[in-house]
Amino acid sequence: MRTPLSLFFAGRYLHSKRKLNFISIISFLSVGGITVGVAALIIVLAIFNGFAGMVRSFLVSFEPHLRIEATSEEPSEVLASVGRYLDSSKYREKFTPFVEGKTAVISREYNRIARLKGITPGTGGDVYGIKNALKFGEFNFDGETPAAFIGINLSERLNIETGDTLTVLSPAGIENLAGGAGNIQNVQLIVKGIYQSKNNEYDGDYVFTDVENAAFVLGYGDDVQGYEIRFDDYRDADKVKEDLIAKFGDKELVYSTWYDLHKDIYNVMMLERLVAWFLLSLIILVAVFNILASLTMSVIEKKRDIGILTAMGMERNTIVRIFMIQGFLTGVAGTVAGGLIGLGVYFAQINYHIIPLDPLRFKLDHLPMELHALDFVLILTASIGLSLIASIYPARKAAAIDPVEAIRWE
Repeated sequence: MRTPLSLFFAGRYLHSKRKLNFISIISFLSVGGITVGVAALIIVLAIFNGFAGMVRSFLVSFEPHLRIEATSEEPSEVLASVGRYLDSSKYREKFTPFVEGKTAVISREYNRIARLKGITPGTGGDVYGIKNALKFGEFNFDGETPAAFIGINLSERLNIETGDTLTVLSPAGIENLAGGAGNIQNVQLIVKGIYQSKNNEYDGDYVFTDVENAAFVLGYGDDVQGYEIRFDDYRDADKVKEDLIAKFGDKELVYSTWYDLHKDIYNVMMLERLVAWFLLSLIILVAVFNILASLTMSVIEKKRDIGILTAMGMERNTIVRIFMIQGFLTGVAGTVAGGLIGLGVYFAQINYHIIPLDPLRFKLDHLPMELHALDFVLILTASIGLSLIASIYPARKAAAIDPVEAIRWE
C-alpha cells in the first residue's frame, strides 16, 4: 500500500494544476536538458561507432588478419618451422609468405618511391583482398614477364594502366644510382591489375608481385620476411595468435593482429569517443542539477502539505519515496524522450541516409552510424540513475521537516 500512495502523491505534485511558476519552468528545463543530452549521446556515439566500423571494414576486407615476422634481420629456423606448420594446418589455403620493402618504381614518364610487396600467386590474392578490389584488369600471374598489381592512386601518379610495364629498382640499385657507380639492378613488371582498397596507404604506395621476384629485388634471396594469414572471421586472429605463441614462443618472432597493425588509429578513435561521451554527459549532468533544484524548491513550496501529511501519521520513509519517485519520473520522461529521438534519427539515417557525405572525400555517400545495444542501455541507465541520485537530498530534506513548525502559522 505504501508504494502506490507514494506514487499517487508524486504524480499529483508533477501534474498539479498550479499556475506556471519558476519551479515548473525548471522542471520543464530538466526534462528538456535530459532529452537533449540523451539524444545527443546516442546519435554522436552511433556516429563514432559507424566511422570505427567503416575503418575496420576497409582494413579487414583487404589486409591479412595476422602477421608473423622474425625479430632479427636474418630469418630464423623458427620462422621456417611456422611455415611448415601452417602448410600442414587448416590454414594452408589462407596464408602466404611475404617480403616487403621500399623501392623505386619507374614508368615511361614518372618515377616514385613505393613499397614492393611479394606474395604467392596462389593464396596471396585470397590473403589480400586484391581480387575483390580490382577496378581494372584481372588477378593473373601467368606470362613471361612478372605481374604487378598496383593501387589506383599510384597508377594515376605514374600515369599507367593495365598492360604497361614498370621498372623496379632494388635498394642496392638505388644506392648505386645515387652514388653514380656500379650496376643498376632492376626488374621489369607488367601491370596486370589496378585495385582500389579504400585505404590510401595501399592505393598510393604499394606494388604487389610474386614473392620470388620481390625477394630477389629486396635482397632476401631464398628467404622470406614472414607469413600473413586471413581468417573467415577476423576475430579469430587473437586466438590463433595465442596458439602460435604457445607453440613457437615470442622471443624470435613478432605476432601482429589486424588490430595491432593499426593500434594508433583505434586508440585515437577511442580517445575521441571518450571525450565526446564526457562532454555530452555534462548536458545530462546540468539537467540533473536542475532536477535537484526544482525538487528542493518544491519541498519548500509543499512544506505545509508535508507537515499535514506527517501530522496525520504518514511515515517519513513514505515522504522520501514521494520525492524520489517525483525525481525518478522526471528523469524517465526526459530519458525516454531522448531515447526515442536518438533511435528515430538512427533508423532514419541507416534506412534513408538523411545526412549525405561527399564520396570523393569520405569514401561513403552517407554518414555511417552503428548503434551498440550496450551503449544505448548504459546511456539510459546512467540518465535515470543520476536523476534518482539528484532526488536523494531534497527527499531527505522533506522527510526532516518538523510538522509543528510547518503548520504553526497556517
